[in-house]
Amino acid sequence: MKLPLLCFSLAFLSLASTRAFAQAAGADIVVSEDFESTPVGQIPKGFTKTGAIGVAEDVAHSGKHSLKIEPAEKGGRFISLPADKVAALSGEHWGRFYYKMKTPTPLPVPQPGKPNASIHCTLVAAKCTSPLANDPIELRLAGLSVNSTGAFKYLYNVQPKAPRSEFGVSAKGLNQFSDQWTLIEWHADNATQTYQFFVNGEEITDITMHKGAGQFEKIEIPPAFQTYSVGWTNYQPASGEGFTVWIDDLALGKKRLGPVAAGTAKK
Repeated sequence: MKLPLLCFSLAFLSLASTRAFAQAAGADIVVSEDFESTPVGQIPKGFTKTGAIGVAEDVAHSGKHSLKIEPAEKGGRFISLPADKVAALSGEHWGRFYYKMKTPTPLPVPQPGKPNASIHCTLVAAKCTSPLANDPIELRLAGLSVNSTGAFKYLYNVQPKAPRSEFGVSAKGLNQFSDQWTLIEWHADNATQTYQFFVNGEEITDITMHKGAGQFEKIEIPPAFQTYSVGWTNYQPASGEGFTVWIDDLALGKKRLGPVAAGTAKK
């Protein structure tokens, strides 16, 4: 007879914990954008854009709006955070969004003199100063590499200026694009030189790095960023019209932000 009371108590505690977490998390959130208040064809207030990108209502993970990246053979289509939001990320942050691909996805276009065609793509990029070499670098916090069959690997990549060469680490496992919403999360910490990446809640440990304080080699996470962008850039040409991608439920903050329940998403 005590079981119902116990269940009620546990449920109450769970609800109280959830509310407490939500209240605590509010102060830790730097960006929370579901694109619902942004008119179709526009981008959120305060952001800037590069390339063909804007809010659409043809597909959504939650609500009715998402950020649509229009197809292009190659190049960048992304939105960049306002300067105050970039500064607020400081030395450690977590990020999250859902993405969805138009399928079938394009393939790499073969290039003269290169037997293995591939496409390097970036979804999250930040410009900053290297804590190792004190030179300008672009930190690519969420990226992937597509091979000639259309399969891809997630990767972390850093692009310095010449004469230094780019470097990074890629996952071992191959993935296939689908038209389902995929949750990605990332974590970067300057103090411990840590990088983590998660797909649908599961950490991709192949690209996890815990270098330790002051150990900047092959990671180079800075104490601050100058710019921070989210979208899609493919550096090599894609077949056909190129990649079409939707992004929804974007969030950046000081703690892990977790998943968002799907709403009345359009298909």
